[in-house]
Amino acid sequence: MHVPDQQRLAAHHGHGHGHGHGHDHGHDHQGQQKSAGGPVIALLTEQRHLNDAALREARESLESEGCDVRIVAPERGDLFDIPDEAPLWDCILSRGRNLAALSILAAATNLGVLTINTPRLIELVRNKIAMQSLLVRHSMPVPRAWFASDPAVFRDVPHEYFPLIIKPFDGDSSAGLWMLFEPDDCELLPRTETERTLFIAQEYLATDGYDLKLYGIGSHVWAVRKPSPVTFPEAGPALMRPTEGSELIEMNSMLRDIALTCGRACGLELWGVDVAMTPNGPYVIEINDFPTYSSVPGAGELIARHVRTLIEIDQITRGAGQSNVHAIVRSSS
Repeated sequence: MHVPDQQRLAAHHGHGHGHGHGHDHGHDHQGQQKSAGGPVIALLTEQRHLNDAALREARESLESEGCDVRIVAPERGDLFDIPDEAPLWDCILSRGRNLAALSILAAATNLGVLTINTPRLIELVRNKIAMQSLLVRHSMPVPRAWFASDPAVFRDVPHEYFPLIIKPFDGDSSAGLWMLFEPDDCELLPRTETERTLFIAQEYLATDGYDLKLYGIGSHVWAVRKPSPVTFPEAGPALMRPTEGSELIEMNSMLRDIALTCGRACGLELWGVDVAMTPNGPYVIEINDFPTYSSVPGAGELIARHVRTLIEIDQITRGAGQSNVHAIVRSSS
């Protein structure tokens, strides 16, 4: 039986573009063979993330350890096959929320490829409604929130909860944020005629203008303080601003508990937690899969090491059988 090459989960380029930097799927499709050396790892990402420091360092570290790393970065003009057999990858390391990339990830997972993070867990944190309900279940401090298809109905939120932050239910990277100071400010919001879009209204939590980011890789966690990337001088859409000056800060027991609880509750291997530090204590705003890891020393190398460990566990599991692995774990505990 023919085993499909990477093209089956990557892209055809029918318009002559898309062969630039970042595309593994273009230069060696025909007759592609699985590497005879180390594990083959597909780095599934978006063009905008290719120069992220942690991602670049993770790739370099994996390659220095003998891994065959192949970048897959779907673009809008790409045409994709829907695969029926697994690609020749031992693992996919995923960074980004491009729908084409998420679909490649989901297809590969369904065909038995190890994926980090898994599409099911990415979808869990991508949907902020599902994510917040999970945080509540695990007793995490969260702001009050409401959701609706028509953002105009947020005028019905009790007045004492204003100001409100309005965001898409699946927003990414601070995109689409609005501030409402009063119920009448709902008139400023763009109207939508589709029920396939949802918005979240979240009570605004005042801070000192800085965000706290908790980052996790496996069982390792860090806390980073950085300037907030958005400001709201008046009711309406957020204004973006530079965010230079992030710094690693001491991780106390409370923040460590929040970071680990959020990561384990969502089942993520690589994750970040946005926290608002208020006079009433920390509040979890949201969880993200594969964050930037800004100011985390050696993040790329740690990601690479964690990926290698997960590949080794996966290979042992496939070779020995799930029940035998469970028996080994129980006997060694």
